[in-house]
Parts: sequence; C-alpha cells; structure tokens
Amino acid sequence: MFKLKIMTPEGLYFDEEVSSLTLKLITGYVTILSKHHPMIGVVDYAPMHLVKNNKTYYYALHGGVLNIKDEEVVILTNAIENAKDIDVSRALSAKKRAEQRLASTNDIVEINRAKSAIVRALSRIDTVNKYGK
Repeated sequence: MFKLKIMTPEGLYFDEEVSSLTLKLITGYVTILSKHHPMIGVVDYAPMHLVKNNKTYYYALHGGVLNIKDEEVVILTNAIENAKDIDVSRALSAKKRAEQRLASTNDIVEINRAKSAIVRALSRIDTVNKYGK
C-alpha cells in the first residue's frame, strides 16, 4: 500500500491508501506499486485506474505531473473524472464541435483550443470504452 494524492486546481480530489495505480505518462503506461523507485513524470490525457481495498476504480485523467517519493504518489492535474460520471454522448458531441472549429479557423489560439478539446473528449471516450461505467 502507498499514499495517493491527486490535486486539481479546485483542491484535493483524492487522498487515500491504494495498492496499485496505472496511468499513462507521455512515455507510455506505467503501473505503480508499493516501494516504487522515486520518479517524476508528465501525465498524458488517458484512462487511469487504481486498486483500493481489492476494488478497481476507473478515471479519465487530463494531463499533469506525477511525483513518486518514498511511499507517496502525488498527481497534479488540470482535471480528473470518474468513469461512471462520464457522459459519452456529450463527449462525442464535444469532439464533433471541436473538429468543426478546427476545420473552420486559421487562428492559432482557436486551433490550440480545439485540439485540446478533442484530446479531452477522446480521453473521456477511451476511458468509458476501455473500462465501461
């Protein structure tokens, strides 16, 4: 077991003991267990799951930074969503709107916003497709 803390701009989202954590860094997926070596990583937009009390919980994680030191893992992220709270039809609609914005603009700020919206929507969709509700 190790302590997992997840922080968002709104504050502390999760602060509990877990037995494993699997998430995607920009270098690929990693599973963290107790006594993992210290490391810092950049978190990708992708599904994440953790095991607590022999039960698995699924989330869409929207980027951030991971820090592992001693028996504590800290994730700082812009956003995280429980898979059971994700509305796939809403995510599909958001993806479609963002793709339309992307196709109809030359403004670099709007292009970057649209690309970010697509990545967030895909993370939500992938989480539900991979893990269900």
